[in-house]
Amino acid sequence: MLTTTNLADLALVMKPQVKTRSTYRRLQRFFAGFAFDYVQFGQFLLRLVPASPPYVVVCDRTEWHFGSASVNVLMIGIAHEGIAFPISWTVLSHGGGSGAEEHIDLIDRFLEVAGPDQIHVLVADREFTGGDLLRALKERSVPFAIRIKADRHVGPVSKDYSLPARMLVRPLSEGEARRLNESFGEACVLGEAESVPVEVVGKRLSDGSMLILAAYRLEGEAGMESIFETYRKRWEIETLFAALKSRGFDLEATHLTRPERIRKLLGVLAFAYTWARLIGLDRKRQEGPPRRCSNGHPAKSLFLLRSGPAPRVGEQLLADANRTDSVSSGPHSAIFIFVV
Repeated sequence: MLTTTNLADLALVMKPQVKTRSTYRRLQRFFAGFAFDYVQFGQFLLRLVPASPPYVVVCDRTEWHFGSASVNVLMIGIAHEGIAFPISWTVLSHGGGSGAEEHIDLIDRFLEVAGPDQIHVLVADREFTGGDLLRALKERSVPFAIRIKADRHVGPVSKDYSLPARMLVRPLSEGEARRLNESFGEACVLGEAESVPVEVVGKRLSDGSMLILAAYRLEGEAGMESIFETYRKRWEIETLFAALKSRGFDLEATHLTRPERIRKLLGVLAFAYTWARLIGLDRKRQEGPPRRCSNGHPAKSLFLLRSGPAPRVGEQLLADANRTDSVSSGPHSAIFIFVV
């Protein structure tokens, strides 16, 4: 059983009756020449999500390196029961952090798939707090709850002064929270985004750090704790990345580095992941939740990884070149096993 995105490894198990080198070249041609309609594909993925709108939308970035090449992915997904479903993504042409222009482009791609009326809230981390992005979210009527840096300046709408948010949260003891708006008696604005009135809430975490959120148009959230609970769903895109990478489809094993080809690979993985998750949820409904170990974690995870080593690529290619009978990969067959 093989779970990987390395094309050379996949070529070993895809079509036993075809020489491995031919299968490998066919895979390369697919990622080089196949064209995705990402809007229609995103709409298809959205229809597969087992949840009804309005959705909690989560956004984040992940990056890894292949040699000196950086592979940098921005993704938006739908939070659902602990792990997000991928809907829209883009691959940056550079390494390191992303900017507001790239964030807005991704938001617009997602809004071609789902309208603002289908979004309960967009949740994101501190990388997604640029003034241009916040103004774009306001213009597109997208509610949000985004974590801001502790040194981000916060001030009242009607005044010209502001203070670092950490100064308003510093007096709080562990577990205590407050609305920073109460310090000003009116809505707040953030530095670089003065045209976007927001509600700012802060909390002192158990490790002593500060969690400060800027919320916009969250009319359905009854109190501060509900805003914090909503923001906790941001972690679901981290578990999605883990499922696509080391704990699942081994995305980082790919040798693809060109942004458009990585984007196509993510499309293939998005469908495979979504289908695997749906099968797992169906098995959970039919068979009940998986047994939990003594540490409290389920005995089975979402994906069952490769249970044995695949044959070495070089050895298999050499064997293909020297044989005249039909090629067979023996026990290394291409099998997906979907579990919760």
